Amino acid sequence: MKKFIYIFLTISGLTGLTACSDDESTYSSSESSIEIISSDVLFQAAAGEGTVEFSATGDVTVTTDRDWCTASISGNTVNVSVTENGNLEGRASLLTLYCGTDSVNVSVQQTGLIFQLSAGSSILTDSDEAHSLTYTVNTNVDLTISTDSDWFTASIDGDELTVTFTENTTGHIRTGTLTYASTTFSGEMEVTQYEFANDLAGDCYLIYYNSSGTMYSMAGELSETGLYLTEKDWTVALTFDSETMEMVIPNAQLAGTSGDYYVYDILGGGGYITYSTTVSADMVISYDSEEGVTYFELTDNGSWSSRAVERLYFYTFTGTPSSSTRVSNQASMYYPCIYRYDPTTTE
Repeated sequence: MKKFIYIFLTISGLTGLTACSDDESTYSSSESSIEIISSDVLFQAAAGEGTVEFSATGDVTVTTDRDWCTASISGNTVNVSVTENGNLEGRASLLTLYCGTDSVNVSVQQTGLIFQLSAGSSILTDSDEAHSLTYTVNTNVDLTISTDSDWFTASIDGDELTVTFTENTTGHIRTGTLTYASTTFSGEMEVTQYEFANDLAGDCYLIYYNSSGTMYSMAGELSETGLYLTEKDWTVALTFDSETMEMVIPNAQLAGTSGDYYVYDILGGGGYITYSTTVSADMVISYDSEEGVTYFELTDNGSWSSRAVERLYFYTFTGTPSSSTRVSNQASMYYPCIYRYDPTTTE
């Protein structure tokens, strides 16, 4: 799924600042001692140079009214230089040539910054194999690219950004930062490489607290569709999106049985529970390199409009979850989190 970053140009008042061409200069009558022959002073946001050609009957001097625009005279040519425009808005400077008592004006214009990247705000690959990904870049400034990790490189060639990954054999997700910068503009993107079967699935622990603040754990096995709790023989239903690396717990799903009753996982918060199947919670994934642990933390996602989800319960029911079918509470888990240790990490 591709998303776009849009940093669009809004050129303020360009209708009143039309670029000067061969036919568009402001100068006095044919009796003037100075005349503009041609001009090339419409610039993109990147730093650049242009010229103004003129004819004159005497010595000529030149001025500009903006610091970002400078000009010098060589023969019958004005050499114009502009610095990079790091703003979204376009800008203009008035260049004036003087010859005796006569003068002539030329409008120097520069567009605002344009930057579009088809990768979106981050780059994510769900393959641990060595490979490259290419994205489209649309910009009117010169960019340099750098990375903070040795397992991926990035480069820009024309309108393409190429990110190259080495094989991931770490047994866990890995994340780095790609930085892009021009003279006045810079930004960062998070770059993540993982593969569910290699880096997220497998043996794990469900860690949680009870109402008194005592921590407990249950051994489990994680897959893309569920967390199997071996001690209870229950499975917490999960959904996983490989393109976004987002994991979700849907509410009120059948987890297993207890005696003659059905066990459902029920989400709650603030002393309340809900039986609505439209409610869910995210399991936000992060990795601690010092501990060698991948975390999946229960996080509210706003689907329960009246409450914030912060707890996971297991209740028995005689049928579809409701107040009338509820039997008993089997487990109350405050701030549950899945811990997955690296294969090489001693627990």
